[in-house]
Amino acid sequence: MKNAERGHAATTHDAFPLRTVAAMTGLTPDLIRAWEKRYAVVAPIRGARGARLYSAADIGHLRLLAQVVGAGRAIGDVAALNAAELETLAKPCGPAGQTHEGGALPTSRANAVERILERLRDFDHAAVARLLGDAVVGLGTQRFVREVAEPLVHQVGARWAAGELSIAEEHLLTGTLRNLLAGLLRERVRAGRPVLLATPAGERHELGVLLVALLAVEAGANVVYLGVDLPAPDIVAAATRARASVVGLSLVAADNRARAVRAVEAINRGLPADVELWLGGADAGHVAARVKHLRGCVLDTLRATEAELTRVAAAGTPDA
Repeated sequence: MKNAERGHAATTHDAFPLRTVAAMTGLTPDLIRAWEKRYAVVAPIRGARGARLYSAADIGHLRLLAQVVGAGRAIGDVAALNAAELETLAKPCGPAGQTHEGGALPTSRANAVERILERLRDFDHAAVARLLGDAVVGLGTQRFVREVAEPLVHQVGARWAAGELSIAEEHLLTGTLRNLLAGLLRERVRAGRPVLLATPAGERHELGVLLVALLAVEAGANVVYLGVDLPAPDIVAAATRARASVVGLSLVAADNRARAVRAVEAINRGLPADVELWLGGADAGHVAARVKHLRGCVLDTLRATEAELTRVAAAGTPDA
């Protein structure tokens, strides 16, 4: 069945760039493009910069095709099959009730987090990447952040601190999740004064700020992510030149607290008067308590952050 018959309807909340789709399906970008051109198995929309954007339905269909072709079928023989026919061909041959790793998408926090932790302990990079991608598609971006990504990061941090996970395993999750989040952020262009996100000098933990960046885009905000470990003068200069409405800083490392206090003090003094300053992360409250005359606010939960992002996005208008 052709993609148009499947009711393709990608929106800004259901639009994934090619590299992210490749990670989610196990197919290369070149192969996906070739299947589109030769067999019209999917018909992506075009983003603001002309890049391909795929729906969750596209990803599900490509995953089924990948399973069937991986089992030995020729793409030319199965490209025109509908989802039910592909699912029949893709059914595992294991014991009754057993689910193939590439089967149903995880639809709950406990299911997704535990399955990812199991694969992480096996150091199975491909499975970790696939399960994270499945969770995005199965749960949607906001639920993925709240129910999978945030608790997963906390679990891994706690288990690493307790000696139950190695540094290598923690780095594997961090790198895989970073790549997925960066892919989800690409090609989602918004108008209006940007929300600028970064970490100050000495702070290298970026997963929290990437999760906030993704939630900001979902809320409709124009996001500029500067990355980690930036000097305070550079953050102020970027915010001034970009005419940012908000500067959000992630502060996690307690051993960097003294340096973070100095950085926040400098940013607090240097930002234009109409730019809001937000502090988030595990150490944000401690840092804020040591900054004199802080004109910003501490957002210590994702819920609180989402509420502020919604407010800022609703207030923002394109520049004249």
